[in-house]
Parts: sequence; C-alpha cells; structure tokens
Amino acid sequence: MKKFLPVVIALLFATTAFAQKREKIKGSKTVTVTQKEVQAFENLEVEDNLEVFLVKGENQALEIEADDNLHEAIMAEVKGGTLRIYTSKEITGAKKLSVRVIYNDNLKSVTVKHETVLNALTDLEVPSITIKALDFAKCFLNVKAGSFTLQMNDKTKGELNLKAETSVVELSKNAELKALIASPAVKFDMYQKTKAVIEGDAANVQLRVDNNASFTGKKFTAKTMELTAEGYTTTNVMVTDLISISASGKSETELFGKPKVEVKNFADSAVLYKKEQ
Repeated sequence: MKKFLPVVIALLFATTAFAQKREKIKGSKTVTVTQKEVQAFENLEVEDNLEVFLVKGENQALEIEADDNLHEAIMAEVKGGTLRIYTSKEITGAKKLSVRVIYNDNLKSVTVKHETVLNALTDLEVPSITIKALDFAKCFLNVKAGSFTLQMNDKTKGELNLKAETSVVELSKNAELKALIASPAVKFDMYQKTKAVIEGDAANVQLRVDNNASFTGKKFTAKTMELTAEGYTTTNVMVTDLISISASGKSETELFGKPKVEVKNFADSAVLYKKEQ
C-alpha cells in the first residue's frame, strides 16, 4: 500500500492543478458596450482584475465596456442579495475591460479583490456602506454616507474623499491609504506595515497603530483623540483640545497643536515629541 501512496498523491495534485487552470482568451481590440439587467442586490463582490465604476441610479443594472469577444467571459450572478461579478476565463491583452454598476440606496457593502480597481468618481451616496479591499485591489472613492467602514488588507491601495457621520478605517498587511476626511467620529486601526496619510478634520478620533504601521496626520485636525501606539510604529497627529496617549514598544509619536495631554501608559522605549505647528 505504501508503494502506491506517492502515485496517488501525485495524481491528486495534478488533478487539482488542472481543475484550477482556466482557459485563456485574448481581447479582439474592438470595444463594444452592452447593458445587463440584474436582480435586486444589497452587496457587491468583484474579482479577477476588472475595473468597476459605481454610479447611482433608480434601477440597479450593469453596463459592460469591453473587447467584443470578452463580454461572454464576464459573469454576473445574484445569490442571497449579493451580486458577484467575475470572469469565467483568464483574460489577456484586453483593450478595455470595465463594468459600470448602477446602484441605489439599498447598497450596503462592496468587496473587491484579485487586482480589481474600484472607482466612485461621483459621490457614493448611501445611508451606510462597508468597503472591503483585498489581494492587491485598488480603490479611488468619493463617499457621502451616514455610516462608513473601510477595510483594506494584503497590499491594497486606496484614495478616499469622505464625508460621513461615523467612520471606521481598518488597515492590515501592507495596505496604503491617502484620504481627505470630514467626519465627527473616526476610528482607525492599523497593523502590519500599513501606511496612512490623512487630511481633513474630526471632532473625536480613536487611533490605534501597531506592527510597523505609519500614520501621517499632521494635516488632519482632531478636537479630541485617544491614541494607542505599540510596536515599531511612527505617528504624527494634530489635536486641538485633548489627547489621551498609551504608548509602548519602540513607537514614535509627534504631536502637533496645543491640547491637554493625558498619558495613560508610557512604557518600554516609546518616544513622544512635541512639535510646533
């Protein structure tokens, strides 16, 4: 029995690799546009290196602009209120490969991955929205929402212009974000070599940085801030009224403004610099 085991394992890996390998298709370079009706959806998931544009409208729909022989390879299906857009073949050499998604106020979440590019050139305007970017995806967003959450993971990049009542930003695994934010309440969680450059203003900010994260916020004015800095992190912040600081590890923090400072914890080799405006 032991003699046959390596053969069985080899066949298993070969079968799995064959099953995962997709047929390739090359773009014709002749671009056409088609429209598709879709069932009602609340969530959107896009993958496979597509470029997506979010456009608000009364009726949810899709508009695909691509090489004429690629339309059949762009799949769209709705299950359980989630619209999933992906490709059935590995597309190469496309002149155009983009999808306009017409959404309405029912949209609650968007997930993009596998090098997908997500665009909202005009305001993505909804009561509440969660954006998730994974696996080298990119986001270029204008957002106006009551409640907004952004989760970026695994070497994703984003540019954001945000107006929201409450905002949550979570970055991990080398994600990078540049943002202009106007929001009364903002919460940042940053880990694992992430970078954020933030401008704008907020009344109340909660900021946590850890695991080599870097936060640049000297042009982001907060009235009050609760800062937790751990590990090998670098942070600069602008606070006007009150800042509460918990710093440890080898964290370095630069403080701009003239707020009242409360130190809850200051341990290890943590460093705090007071900077002139």
